[in-house]
Amino acid sequence: MHIAALDADPPAMVYNSMFQVESGASGRMALVIRTSGDRQISLDEIKPAISSLDPDLPLYNVTSLSTLIAESLAERRFTILLLGGFALSAALLAMIGLFGVLSYLVEHTRREIGVRMALGADRKTILAMILRKGLLLAGLGCAIGLPLSALATLLLRASLYHVNRFDPVTFAAVPCLLTAVVLCAALLPALRAASIEPMNALRAE
Repeated sequence: MHIAALDADPPAMVYNSMFQVESGASGRMALVIRTSGDRQISLDEIKPAISSLDPDLPLYNVTSLSTLIAESLAERRFTILLLGGFALSAALLAMIGLFGVLSYLVEHTRREIGVRMALGADRKTILAMILRKGLLLAGLGCAIGLPLSALATLLLRASLYHVNRFDPVTFAAVPCLLTAVVLCAALLPALRAASIEPMNALRAE
């Protein structure tokens, strides 16, 4: 039974009858009540039952098990949400950076694109060429990021609960998300490249 934290192994315990415990050895007791469904028991409902047994017994800190679990996970949940916010910001910055890089690439290869189109390349070919450049960047990012992510799990191990450090779903979903971000960032520059008129591009030089 977990008594301190969900990610901490329960210690060895011995259960004794309260009548076997020396007087003063234990200064408090915990009463656990199981209810049916999602019904919440209020203090006004519990107090008469306790008072009927012993009116001198103090009753305090009445709460539900779900509240206790939420309080024990509050710090870890905040850490995960904070890391998630940083990850979302990093993805947004990556999208903006890739958009800028690919836009710069399209602008400085207008003549090359014009020559390709003048020699017979259609707009779909140009579109695919720019998207491939974006996917190449995504592939490089995955090749560098996945090993670093595997190392980072060593630092985040304390924040992982019932999650495998090398969870295959996570390690498969992140590259897919990165590829989607790259495609979104590359789509507009690719469409701009595909709309270049060959003669205008050649005259611009």
